[in-house]
Amino acid sequence: MTSDIITNLKQKDSRTISRSISMVENKQDGYLDLLSDIFPLTGNAYRIGITGAPGSGKSTLTDQLVKLILTKKLSVAVIAIDPSSPFNGGAILGDRVRFVNDFKNINTFFRSMSTRGSQGGLANSTKLVADIFDASGFDIIIFETVGVGQVEIDVIEAADSVVVTLVPESGDDIQMMKGGLMEIADLFAINKSDRQGADRLYTSLNKTLELNDNDNWKPSITKTIATNGDGVELLYNNLLKHKEFINSSDNRIEKINQRYIKTVKSYVSDILIDKFWTKEIDIVLNKQLKLEYNKRLSPFEIANQLIKK
Repeated sequence: MTSDIITNLKQKDSRTISRSISMVENKQDGYLDLLSDIFPLTGNAYRIGITGAPGSGKSTLTDQLVKLILTKKLSVAVIAIDPSSPFNGGAILGDRVRFVNDFKNINTFFRSMSTRGSQGGLANSTKLVADIFDASGFDIIIFETVGVGQVEIDVIEAADSVVVTLVPESGDDIQMMKGGLMEIADLFAINKSDRQGADRLYTSLNKTLELNDNDNWKPSITKTIATNGDGVELLYNNLLKHKEFINSSDNRIEKINQRYIKTVKSYVSDILIDKFWTKEIDIVLNKQLKLEYNKRLSPFEIANQLIKK
């Protein structure tokens, strides 16, 4: 059964890819076997993260990058992380309303995923879904994250190269950003650069980067106008330069190793929680809930008691 799935994945069969992603997202029976079987086929795709504040044009920029990548005779998969509904956990934006490309092309695949409460901007199963695309032979995988600013730090774990999108109005926020998005950026895109203040932002950002102690790689700054494609080719070329840089150093291997370790830890954590949380544990916990609040054991005391059981 799994061998048939893998055969279809290698052919980039859209139905098989969709079903495999749903299986992983919903942790359906057999999803771990699938992930184990495709593992030897992963580790080849170039993974790009695109993040930034709301309204910075991430979706349009991603759309233009996809168009450009297709002209290079390469295949590209896009994972767009949408805010999740507080009621059903589904992606609020859901359908492909933001993207104008025809993603029926066999060399492209677009998937929207909900955050489902994940605080880092990426859905918990995002990296596993990326592995499905990787195993399917896509050359490039693009993560487009929720536009919620500095909480998007975990994009750095999923991507080989991280693009932070800014707009000219971001100029006054550079100082505030130093502790967040500034630190995860491998490249900057000043989008909507036809607006007033783009040159000032470029100069300010460049000066900030010159103070960076990192002697190995200085993030490039590219002015773009995503609505008409201006600057997108230059941004893509700068991405290739960063790809060459990380491939010539231990940077990419280190990222792959970090992803590997985190996946192991995450799975171990899931197993331990599932095995730990029995009906007996629920009974003990519910006894505390029946007591008046100030007569209950503290959450930490009850947790220690439960662990010792």
